[in-house]
Order: sequence, then C-alpha cells, then structure tokens
Amino acid sequence: MPIHRRNPSEMKNLQFTYCTLIFATLAHLVSAQQSEVTVPATVDIFLKQLARAEHQGMESSFVGSNIGAHALNGNPAGLSLIRDGRFALYTARFPRIVAVVSHLNETERYEDYGEYDLYASGVELLNYAVPVGSFGILGFDFARGHDGQFSRVDYLGKATNNFPQSDWALGVGYSRELFSGLAFGADAKWLRSKIQLPENEEHAGHGYAYNIGLTQKIGEHLRIGAVARNLSNGLSFSDDSIPNQIEQEVLVGGVYHERYNDLDFKFNLDVNPPFENGLRASFGGEIWYHGRIGCRIGYLRHTEHRWHPVQIVRTETLQMEERIWKAEGPTFGIGFNLGRFRISGTYTPQSKPTEREGERIRVDQGGVVYYFSIGQGS
Repeated sequence: MPIHRRNPSEMKNLQFTYCTLIFATLAHLVSAQQSEVTVPATVDIFLKQLARAEHQGMESSFVGSNIGAHALNGNPAGLSLIRDGRFALYTARFPRIVAVVSHLNETERYEDYGEYDLYASGVELLNYAVPVGSFGILGFDFARGHDGQFSRVDYLGKATNNFPQSDWALGVGYSRELFSGLAFGADAKWLRSKIQLPENEEHAGHGYAYNIGLTQKIGEHLRIGAVARNLSNGLSFSDDSIPNQIEQEVLVGGVYHERYNDLDFKFNLDVNPPFENGLRASFGGEIWYHGRIGCRIGYLRHTEHRWHPVQIVRTETLQMEERIWKAEGPTFGIGFNLGRFRISGTYTPQSKPTEREGERIRVDQGGVVYYFSIGQGS
C-alpha cells in the first residue's frame, strides 16, 4: 500500500486548523467565564500588570514575540524558542494617584463628590527558563506586587513588617514545539493576595491561575501568537463580601521582523478582545543598531474594571467603588545589550478612572509609569 506523505502546504493548513480549533475552544470558555465576573479581585490588577505588552520594556514583550524567560506571565509558548538557560528580572513603579470626582448638583454645577487617593505601588518579577532535553522547556517565575509604604507595625501596633496591601505569585511553566514553527505552552501560578479594607481590616485570599498559549512562525519574517490568560476559579477569602473573581482574557498578536545591514526592525501588534469598553490594543515599532542599542515607540490603550476606596466629601467616609479605569497614550523605550545581558527601560501611561454620565474627574497626581528590566537577550 503506497504511503501518502503530506507536502509542506498541507502541513501548514493542518497547523492552522489545530490553532483555530484550540483557540476557538479557549475563547468560548473565557467569554463564558467573563460574563460571570462583575467586580474582579484586586489581584486581577496585579496579574494584568505582569503581562501587559509594554511591561517587558524592549523586545520579547508581545504575545507573538515572547522568548524564553520573557514568555512567563505573557505567552508561555515562547519558552520553546531558546536552546539554553535564560533569566529575566523586571521592576515597575506606579505613582500615587489623586483623582477628584465631581457630580452635577441641583443648580447644574459640578461639585466635588469624592476623591481617590491610591498608594504608590510597585511590582518585581524574576523568571528563569531552561531546556530539559527532548522533554521541552521548563520555566519558573516569582512575582511580588505591593501598595503603600513598608511598615514594621500595623495601626494596632502589631508587628507586620509588610506593605498595607500585597500580592504574591509563584509559578511553573512548560513549552514544546509541536510542529515546525508551531509551539504550545502553559503555566500555572499559586496566588496569595492581602488587602486592606477602609475599616483597616486585613484579609488574605489564596488561589490559582493558568495561562495557555500558542505561537506560529509564518515564513522568515512573521510570528503570530495567542494566549488565554488567568483561567481561574478565583480566590478564597474568609469574608464572602470581598470580590474574589479573576477576569479571564484572550490576547492575540504578532511581530514582523526585518533586517537591513546592521539594523534590525520589529513591528508589533496586540489586541485584547472583547471590546465592551472600547478598543484594547497596543502596537509599536522597534529598531536595534548592530544588536547593541535599541529604541521603541508605540501606543497603548487598555481598560479594566477596578475596585478601589473613595473618600466621600460630604460624609468624610470611605466606601469601596467599582469603576472602569483606562490607560491610553504613547509609550517609549530604550535598551542596551552588554554581552549576553540586556538592560531596558520603558515609559508608559498610567491607568486613570473614567467618567460616568453627569461626572467630571480631575487627576491632580499620577501620570506615567516607568519599567526597568535586565535579562539575557535573545
């Protein structure tokens, strides 16, 4: 009996079919779970900060171009694109935000209703990826987020040696190339989130979250990717009134790479459906000279539900409020290669509360975010 061998064109069609079926299933599961999430847990902000496209700074940052250790927290399929051990270290600082909400009164004039006064915060990540023979690539990651000033005691005088609010994530990832140019990856994280309510009550919740992704190389210059992120049943808190759900999401994107003499050009695009509160996307262009110095310019628009305390002006009381927050504006980055190590920094817009009908919001403090990273380049 003659043996039928698939030609390259048939293999590419088969790979595309696999990708389509897998992500159609994931997108359906994500959209079904999203409809059940009304007010997400505070750890949801932390998880999004780990994977936002600009967070990696330069290169290896979008879901289509994640590489090695950079792929953890983003698209784990990119773990497979290395042949030796790699590490990456990131840090980000978010400024204090002061925003005043004004409502229309009976005389059709705006008067101050409430004020957001959110702590300055930060995020640190340490990722490591290593090949394990023919088994594939393993990755390990540790991340910490914190809000406010470090304190040795709480408001009752008890020793804490911690921040008022903090989030921790400890994870492991795996990736393997399935076919030529097509890679699959997944990672899992253990989460711990400590929050402080307006009454100074502290609560800690625990849970798990998972990411599943694919990348596909098309020709010599284009790589596309997609990832379903934060698949989770939420966190467990002792107080059922505390929001504990995590919003799942799907990111799809690609990177086009072209080389001309000593110059490397990259163009990236990520989209983050659904677009219930407007387009969620980021894009940018990047250029490297001789593989030693590079710069990036791009644009970001991102929206998300957040649950934050508001100081009510009339009653001088704090209450928790859910609102859409939006980050929109240009992004800038610069990077340097020193041997096998890459150091980069990025400037991005800060998330701010959005206005509802009959409202005005004045942001008195908090505008941009700075990210810094060091790791082993691709």
